[in-house]
Amino acid sequence: MVTMSLEQTPARIANILREQIITGELTMGSKLNEREIAERLQVSRIPVREALPILESEGFISSQPRRGAVVHALTLTDAVELFDLRRQLEPMASAFAARRAAAGADVEPMLAALRTARGAIAPVTALDLPGEGAPPSTRNSDLHEEIIALADHALLQRVTKLMSGRVRWLFRLTPQRDTTAMWVEHREIVDAIVAGQADVAELLTAAHVERGRFESMPLLAELLPSAAPVARRRRKAS
Repeated sequence: MVTMSLEQTPARIANILREQIITGELTMGSKLNEREIAERLQVSRIPVREALPILESEGFISSQPRRGAVVHALTLTDAVELFDLRRQLEPMASAFAARRAAAGADVEPMLAALRTARGAIAPVTALDLPGEGAPPSTRNSDLHEEIIALADHALLQRVTKLMSGRVRWLFRLTPQRDTTAMWVEHREIVDAIVAGQADVAELLTAAHVERGRFESMPLLAELLPSAAPVARRRRKAS
């Protein structure tokens, strides 16, 4: 059981619930009961109530009439829209990061994330790399977030923050794509960033996202509905 031993803040509760949704502990379409969550996390209902709008703004839950808060059920439409955004934003972030690297910005956090992502594929021990036990999808997401951090673009960071959790959620549904080939693509992108080659980094990232789309969509088509079901309207009694 996850317990809240520190300050009971809505943000910390939202973090816990977000992770439980991403990992599937809270399943798509399941109802979120404030009282049950508060008891499970050993907190009051007020911060739980305040945490739910955070998750709704990120697209993890939705409010439904007569059901309350429900975990969002991902669809193929969600996946397409997510890849569309990634295709526009991530190449831009890589180009910005390369320009900052050329200007002398610290690239070590990005390189550390790359090494950690490699460790998620090759057998390692807990002494080899930090974060042992995290799935490859999480480590790959961490690398993308380090590139965005290196880009040091405040508005881009705010926009991608809303997207990053759903990217991780989607990545967790296709673990068979967490291969050495994907890490090689990441390494090539990082190498271009470190070398300050903004145009190369941008093109490599665009190709990486499009290859991910091409490989992921058939896999996701076996797991997700094409679109959310249309809610039926209740007929008024005559």
